[in-house]
Amino acid sequence: MSRTEALSLAGAHPARAPGAGRPEGGGSYRWLGAFVRPEAPALAAVLLLSVLAVVAGLAQPILTRTLIDDGILARDPAAVLRAGAWMVGLALAALAIGFACRRIHVAASARMLHGMREALFAHVLALPPDFFARTPQGDLLARLEGDLGEVQRFAVDALLSAINSVLTLVGTVVLLGLLSPQLALFLAVLMAVNAVVLAWVRPRIETLSRQVRDAGVAVSSFLVEKLAAVRCVQTHAAEARERERLEALHHGLRERMLAAQLYGYLGGAFPNLVLSLAVIGIFVGGSLAMLGGDPLTLGTLVAFATYVQRASAPLHALMGLYLQWQRVKVGLARVNELRALPVAAPSGTSPSASMPKGDIVVSGLGFAYPGASRPAFSDLDMVIPAGSRVWLRGPSGCGKSTFIDLLHRHFAPARGAISIGGVDLRTLDPAVLRRGIAVVSQEAVLFSASLADNIRYGRPDATPPEVERAAAAAGVAEFAARFPYGLETAVGPRGASLSGGERQRVALARALLMAPAVLVIDEGTSSLDGALELRALGAIDALLPTATRIVVSHRALDGAAFDRIIDFGGRASC
Repeated sequence: MSRTEALSLAGAHPARAPGAGRPEGGGSYRWLGAFVRPEAPALAAVLLLSVLAVVAGLAQPILTRTLIDDGILARDPAAVLRAGAWMVGLALAALAIGFACRRIHVAASARMLHGMREALFAHVLALPPDFFARTPQGDLLARLEGDLGEVQRFAVDALLSAINSVLTLVGTVVLLGLLSPQLALFLAVLMAVNAVVLAWVRPRIETLSRQVRDAGVAVSSFLVEKLAAVRCVQTHAAEARERERLEALHHGLRERMLAAQLYGYLGGAFPNLVLSLAVIGIFVGGSLAMLGGDPLTLGTLVAFATYVQRASAPLHALMGLYLQWQRVKVGLARVNELRALPVAAPSGTSPSASMPKGDIVVSGLGFAYPGASRPAFSDLDMVIPAGSRVWLRGPSGCGKSTFIDLLHRHFAPARGAISIGGVDLRTLDPAVLRRGIAVVSQEAVLFSASLADNIRYGRPDATPPEVERAAAAAGVAEFAARFPYGLETAVGPRGASLSGGERQRVALARALLMAPAVLVIDEGTSSLDGALELRALGAIDALLPTATRIVVSHRALDGAAFDRIIDFGGRASC
């Protein structure tokens, strides 16, 4: 059974486990507060500017009433010009205020989003390998991009929008009451009807928001997985089948999106209907009142209708915030589930600050993957002398690579221990341990950068001569000479422009540059031919003469090149 297969038996996605490790609401808000607090001065400035913008907006209908009653109906040109001048001044002031507010707000909002993403990304990088073995990449991207963006927009944008809308709505209601208490009462009745309808719509929108998000994640995960395996899809002539699977996923997503949009439209369209009826009722009722001798003036009636129309914007904004909050609750829950996952951390009480030197001693070591029917190995005992060259051999599947994962602290042993120089690995800081033990695996991982940058990934401060020496020792310099830019040649995403053997040589050069105390080659030269593999092993001995060198391979190697051969198959339960 492969490691991925074993881990897949562990059950559902960890983030889907009901209530497992989920942070409480207070902890979530404290986490958000840590990113909001540094932006408090900027947000206060935005709030102040928003208040000024609200005052400018509320003054416009009053000026309209003055223009009609004191200017047009009174046939006073000077009053018309004065009112017009004030209206132009307020419009220009609102433009300047809006520009300044947008400039401050966008910068603060972006800093907060980037800070949250950086913190969550750092947390994800510290999670243990079994999490990534059972978590679709599309789901992780959705949490880091979509979910986190929803949370950030609500935490900053929605808060300021809510304050602006509430101030505008309160000011409008007060002015409406002063202009005409009777018409204000009529408007209040319509608003009550509107509230009843929205109370019916709200829970359905929340449920559909989660369903749309889950369906979207399924599509993203499918695309990430299949695009990373295009060659396999083509090899098995599965293009039509994969298209059909995508069509099925899209069908489910469309059904949920349609339902969510319909309820969302109802939630937004009904307030529009209420406001339209309110304006009609105000003009009809006000006109009848004026014809019946009510002292209500035409300017007051127009101003009242204008205020009602202005109230539509904050009402829509507040309704939109509620709909957004339904989506944000889904996104925040998904972000919190990710934050709640425990990271790999030292389990010892006195972590060592430096990499110890000495023999590697394995005592009674046992390990089983979650859900596996049998252990990868049990009661493993062996000693690897410091500075020795060791060939760790055995058939595929007997736990050699699993042992290396335990040595590198990607997993914790179920029983027993591994020590170096008498120091239990569990008491070491993982960063210190992994700088001291370099592993070259069969699947060489390269990044979309130059050959030189990929080599110095483990030692970013390495000088060009040091990079060149490591490249020469690993055989990278040989094929790099074919490229016009040599070691500065970009290798493409995941090293796509290189062959499997060339990628392994780059990974080997990266490990050599780190000058580790222990170098592990876990099938890391399997793509090289026999002569080149022997030459690479000889170069390693010359460059790291005092390091402990462990070669993990099930292939036949020259036993004379090693100080010790450990038959892993004879020491583990295979």
